[in-house]
Amino acid sequence: MKLSREQVEKLSRRILDTLRDKHIIVMKTDEHSVLTKISETMLANLHAEDALDAEVERMLEEHSKEMSSGKVDYKRMFTMLKTKLAKERGIVL
Repeated sequence: MKLSREQVEKLSRRILDTLRDKHIIVMKTDEHSVLTKISETMLANLHAEDALDAEVERMLEEHSKEMSSGKVDYKRMFTMLKTKLAKERGIVL
């Protein structure tokens, strides 16, 4: 995961504070519940991205011969494949 749980919690707090301070949201429940939901949503998205990364790596391993011979750039293929799969699955990167 690219962010630690602590970083996600701090970011969630900043998001909630900004939305509340700018009167973009009106909370109908307690602040702790909203903060927990923001953090859980962010963590779920980060885990989905990690799973997507692992799947892309497995797929690219199947074509490792072409990449090792220099015909295909691994990083470029990784990014292209990840972007395509994320779009198909509705994962926001």
